Amino acid sequence: MSYIKIGDSNPKYLAATDILIGDMSGINYEFLLFDRPIILLANKWLRHNFPDIGIKTDIDSLEMSISTSIARPKDYARQRNNWLKKTMHLPDGKSSNRVIDTVLTYSKLANPFVLLLHGYDEVLKTHLDPLYEALKTRGINVVYAAIYNKKWNVHKDNLVCISAHNAFLEKIPFGYKVHIDHSVRGVGTGDYEHCLQSYMKNKYFPLVDLHITEGEVSNSETKKLLGPYHDRSVMVGYTKSDTLLKLNTQENKMSVYKELGFDPSKPLITYAPAGKYSYPSKQGASLSKETINKIKDIASRNDYNLLIKLKYHRSAIIWQAISKLRRYLPT
Repeated sequence: MSYIKIGDSNPKYLAATDILIGDMSGINYEFLLFDRPIILLANKWLRHNFPDIGIKTDIDSLEMSISTSIARPKDYARQRNNWLKKTMHLPDGKSSNRVIDTVLTYSKLANPFVLLLHGYDEVLKTHLDPLYEALKTRGINVVYAAIYNKKWNVHKDNLVCISAHNAFLEKIPFGYKVHIDHSVRGVGTGDYEHCLQSYMKNKYFPLVDLHITEGEVSNSETKKLLGPYHDRSVMVGYTKSDTLLKLNTQENKMSVYKELGFDPSKPLITYAPAGKYSYPSKQGASLSKETINKIKDIASRNDYNLLIKLKYHRSAIIWQAISKLRRYLPT
């Protein structure tokens, strides 16, 4: 038995995972890239709203579901492949370059200055990191920053601003603005009505020129959310898939095992929840002290490595709260 709990959004852990325990998180759709077993900790909401890409179980039957997934990893393979096609457009490791080509085409800028904004958010950075690397490789002028600084001497006629958060883009007074969808919006990853209310409240983000979506489901949903600006949504691909596919190696797996002190002869099972079910937009989430304790107990009685992977480290959550306040301060 071996288990560890971390707060880290680095994709290397997901790429090293053999079996994923999830809930309503978009990470389930990311894991489809590897065609490995998924177990969904399912309450009533999730059973009704999430597709059958893996065993749906309650916490009391989780141990049996893990044993079944180890013994029969090809169960649900057809469903996994079907939903991969629906949620990720051409996951071939070239999505970031297609995003760049799409932005150049739509902005009509041959030689842009690109500003990537991550807002101090480590999760958002995982979607922008591969795009940053692709931009540098192609020799395109790019600055990777947390927030826009008004003191920067940027020529507005050739500026392209790209972010995974619409609000960051709306605060910039000029330039061509591109939003990168980052949740792999598959069925059941969020409360659509809650999301729609947010878009309506922000008047459908009229200052954002282009919305890059990951796949068929995401593109369809984004067009609905954008209302009068539905034609600004274009299906291109999922930038983070480039990183995940690159990390899908034995070398990465062994590196993760060594870092976490796991036995390399045993499978790695990762629990990666969306958050606490008490949040209004996370009715299918599963994170609680009871769930964590139950998973630890299961790990103590079985012969595998178990990683409890939360999105953020506690200190990162505090830093994000501070950074949110900074976004509204003058620069």
